[in-house]
Amino acid sequence: MGGTRVGVAPTAAHGTLPYERLISLCTENARHCDADGSKLRSMADLLVRAHSLYSEADWKARQAFNETGQAVTKAAPGWVSLGMFGLILGGLGASWINDGKPKPSAASWVTAPFQEAYLSGIGSLIAGSSLIEGLFSTDEVNQSAGKISKYSAPAKDLAQGNTLTVRRVRSTVDMVGPSTSVAESLEHLRRLGEDKYKLGSGLQYATIAVQRYEREDGTNAWLVTIPGTDGHADSPFGWEQNIELMSDDAEQRKQADSARMVVEAMRKAGIQPDDSVALIGHSQGGIVAAQIAADRADEFNIRHVVTAGSPVANHPIPEKTWVTSIEMNDELVAALDGAQNPQTEHWLTVRGTVTPSAPQMVEDGVIIPSPNPYAAAQVPNASEGQELSHWLRYHQAAYQNASDLGSPAVAKHEQHFAGVIDGNLRETLYYEGRMTR
Repeated sequence: MGGTRVGVAPTAAHGTLPYERLISLCTENARHCDADGSKLRSMADLLVRAHSLYSEADWKARQAFNETGQAVTKAAPGWVSLGMFGLILGGLGASWINDGKPKPSAASWVTAPFQEAYLSGIGSLIAGSSLIEGLFSTDEVNQSAGKISKYSAPAKDLAQGNTLTVRRVRSTVDMVGPSTSVAESLEHLRRLGEDKYKLGSGLQYATIAVQRYEREDGTNAWLVTIPGTDGHADSPFGWEQNIELMSDDAEQRKQADSARMVVEAMRKAGIQPDDSVALIGHSQGGIVAAQIAADRADEFNIRHVVTAGSPVANHPIPEKTWVTSIEMNDELVAALDGAQNPQTEHWLTVRGTVTPSAPQMVEDGVIIPSPNPYAAAQVPNASEGQELSHWLRYHQAAYQNASDLGSPAVAKHEQHFAGVIDGNLRETLYYEGRMTR
């Protein structure tokens, strides 16, 4: 007997996906991808820094910014100065809130991007150059220093005297030892400038070191180590001498007491016109080194100059002389020339940036130190809070980081510096300078 059948087709059993677990896995993988991306970005940044791939573009952009800032400052000096004053007050106020006292370092840090532009604008006003002239020159600060030193130098001579005495002195401690690198020489420069009293060397302020290296062929090479401003009343390395050294006039630069002292010490040490010479200096010491390379080429064979925290952009150093400059972005002193250093085959500028601590990463919500040892270099004996980065130890750390990155430019300059002073150290002579009426 026929009939109708009703049936149900078999179906798969229903189930629920583990959405929470999937979301957790996706989130974890996303974190890992983000961390890997961060590491890759960090590596790319380090490669760029090491090889200076964007240095020319950065240099041109900064140059355009400085020239624009100079023009604005010259056109409206009152308003621009008021703005800078406001930034300074803001930096001092912020440091007062954060550290319990106003710190000049905070004011220098907050004004750092505008220092060169502002100073070149003020220099242009003092020098009396036109807006058009300012677009085609970078030495406005040096022109103004030349005008100021016409009055500051005679005033200094009245107060301090203009009679320079240079004498050889002895050290009871090996303050400046043998060197084969820029890094070693920077440490010797720091010791001579900062540690001579602490180590009981018997050396006093306004003391430089002149070292003689004997080559295999019997010829001599020399390294001159020049600390910075000490500010003592009878010192040739006083404050006013910086102005004379910054002049756009070679004769004015030559008459700066600190420059006269170093030249006299080099003569007393017996440096001959054909001997290879390297000079290394911090702050005013670096300006002296640049001045001698620029203005004494007829008397000394200056092959390499190393400056740390020195405003030397506009000193006419010959192309044959290699220059390794180290500057901190917020130290102010290196910006006093109102210009960037030249970008040439033989002039390398290492620019350091201070951060509160080593770079960090975040993984799974936990902050850990960056595993990349090349991201930054530790500054030895740095204070807990913010401080002025003009101390030489900051320049040492910046140079160390550039060296750790494997920068070909740094390696090239190291090789040249080592070649200039290649030989066995035979003697280290210390010379002290004093001013009298």
